Amino acid sequence: MHLLLVDGSTFIFRAYHALPPLTRKSDGLPIGAVSGFCNMLFKLIDDLKGDDVPTHIAVIFDYSGKTFRN
Repeated sequence: MHLLLVDGSTFIFRAYHALPPLTRKSDGLPIGAVSGFCNMLFKLIDDLKGDDVPTHIAVIFDYSGKTFRN
């Protein structure tokens, strides 16, 4: 079993700030971060080959509230 852990918060931050704004045509809702996140995740999975292919993937997000680190 191979487990791939993905820092989802970093992916979302990168997708939101590094990609041009993208909005849904029907109502103008911004969807660039979600679209970019999915594309980066698909590319990461696609780039893994051979023995590096994970059998399981978990995407982890930081807690947005106050934690013991604040």
